[in-house]
Amino acid sequence: MIDTDVSGRLIGHVSWALRLEVAVSNRLLAYAPKPEKVPPAKWRRIAPVVRSLGFLAVAAGPYGPHVIMTPLARLVAWVEAQGLPLEPSVILDQSTVERFILVGCRDMAANSRRTCSSQLRRASEALLRDQLGQYPPIRLKATATPVAPYPQAEVAHWLIWAQSLPTPTQRRNARLLFCLGIGCGLTVEDLVYVQGRDIHLGPSGRALVEVHGRRPRTVVCRYSYEELLLAEAEAIPTDSYVFRPDWQDRTSKHIALEWLAKYPRIIGRCDGAVLQTQRLRTTWIVDLLNAGIPLKVILKASGLATLHSLSRYLVFLHDVPEAEASDLLRGAAA
Repeated sequence: MIDTDVSGRLIGHVSWALRLEVAVSNRLLAYAPKPEKVPPAKWRRIAPVVRSLGFLAVAAGPYGPHVIMTPLARLVAWVEAQGLPLEPSVILDQSTVERFILVGCRDMAANSRRTCSSQLRRASEALLRDQLGQYPPIRLKATATPVAPYPQAEVAHWLIWAQSLPTPTQRRNARLLFCLGIGCGLTVEDLVYVQGRDIHLGPSGRALVEVHGRRPRTVVCRYSYEELLLAEAEAIPTDSYVFRPDWQDRTSKHIALEWLAKYPRIIGRCDGAVLQTQRLRTTWIVDLLNAGIPLKVILKASGLATLHSLSRYLVFLHDVPEAEASDLLRGAAA
């Protein structure tokens, strides 16, 4: 015999589940996209298909109706415009979704397009698995290709840019960003925590930078930038952040990007609209690799954990002439 309290709780849970299902159903039935997204005449034609997919997606996938209905409405409207059958096996096919993201979302901002892609892919995978018994293909993770390093001539142009900004504060921020990026290989995550005390002259006359955070280490600045780095650091209080000391949220990834976006390029021959901190670090890493510095030294200075992390930079390394390669492989005489 079922305990009365247990029975009451079970009835309560069932009642709550039914109310939730009714609420979701009402939201799905009441949904209509904005006219600028899907014209009303088209919506009247495709609404039954979108709502039926919405019911299935909410039941099988990770999203509620407030998230998934608009991407589904746009997808179905695009599928109809392509003359394809409005059937779940066609609409939710991975190739259909990928083509829609590539061709049908060109009017969307990059971030919105990525969000829409993620939502539709996850909903498609859940629906194919739960409703059609299909499983999405295994995706092989490709090695990410980093941005290219700056050519030497462009490095010189950007250094002139850093020296030519209107105010002393702007010039100091630009020069420090430049020296810590291309001279020390610091990421944005690294450089935002560097304080005046962290830049100092080592016992052997080298400019050293103490890096804190997830990848603590000591980095020796490249010779070409150590004089400028030390000169800028002299004017910074020991307990003050060196880059944008007035910026409150040091965890923000936009601390450099937002600042750089304010200052369009002055040098017309640079191929980018603004200086990129990621390219500065890539330039530093590729220069070290081309210089033949031992890989363990580069790993320690860069804060990278494995040799695999350096493999993606191989496409940027200089070719070695065959005669020089033969001499290197042969080695010196004993």
